[in-house]
Amino acid sequence: MPIRFRWTSKEYIPIALMLFGACGIFQVLFIFLAQYVLGVGNYLVVILIPIVTTIALFFGVVIIFESFVQVEKRAKLRSQFQKSRLELSNFRKILYFPIIRPIIIVFPVFTIIFISTYGISMIFLDKVISFLISENLAVIISLLIANLIEKKYAKIHRY
Repeated sequence: MPIRFRWTSKEYIPIALMLFGACGIFQVLFIFLAQYVLGVGNYLVVILIPIVTTIALFFGVVIIFESFVQVEKRAKLRSQFQKSRLELSNFRKILYFPIIRPIIIVFPVFTIIFISTYGISMIFLDKVISFLISENLAVIISLLIANLIEKKYAKIHRY
């Protein structure tokens, strides 16, 4: 049975705000990239699409966060009577921190899909339409990968 987080409770709202802020800062970088580097001149497209993308990326990061917490809780319950493990290095502690790991998974996937889709669609379409297609396709694939991680890694079955 999956762990249900009440994200509005006082325990989890700081985590949710940190994840949402990280997704927002990531999309601000894409707004800057679209406006100044890629030359997309339509302000409505450059502002509105990344807002919705921020919400979708936040949802994907939350899905991965919940699945990692589920696996860690399951492992802790199984190994509570075993001997303690060796200490991890500082880099591994940062890398395996539950808030960092979903961000490390979702952001590179989004960036790679965005750049490749934008490059391909730039051949056939103009800048604004290419930005729209690449941003939407990248967020859809990121959500699909988050769902795949939830299904295969954490083995969570939602109703």
